[in-house]
Amino acid sequence: MKTYIITLLALFLSLANIQAQEEKEHSHDDHLSTLISEYMDFKNALVADDFEKAQKHISNFSKEVKSNNEMNEHKENQKKHETHHAKMLAAVETATASKNIEELRNSLEGITLELVKAVENQGYDKSALYVQFCPMANDGEGAKWLSESEKIANPYFGQKMQKCGSTVKPIN
Repeated sequence: MKTYIITLLALFLSLANIQAQEEKEHSHDDHLSTLISEYMDFKNALVADDFEKAQKHISNFSKEVKSNNEMNEHKENQKKHETHHAKMLAAVETATASKNIEELRNSLEGITLELVKAVENQGYDKSALYVQFCPMANDGEGAKWLSESEKIANPYFGQKMQKCGSTVKPIN
């Protein structure tokens, strides 16, 4: 009986360890999926000129960036990840402090550049992603955004110039 209990206990601990390991392996994918989902909703709200909805989604994006341990616990390439995380945090802080839709639009490129780096470094296979570019955004310097469709829906000018831009490349 004692051997039986010890065996069951060992089996239980083994299964708990395997489950914890699987959760850890999947947590980074879940984190990136959440970021991409909130980013897309944020970007689409900008396309629709919906400031309140854009604020809601950038707030959710910000919470994920700030609270997810995966963003804060990179052991390999520690310096590279710290730099990337710091840039993402700065971009998110600028966005969440925005008082109007133009300020939100101005914050989009910084977030986009860091999210593109994350997708390129970590891979993402949940859906197709495209880097798109508007040459007129950012006072004529141009700016990028991510999309799940090759069809252009410009978040920098919203309904005024919704089709301005082009697809630069697919990523993932």
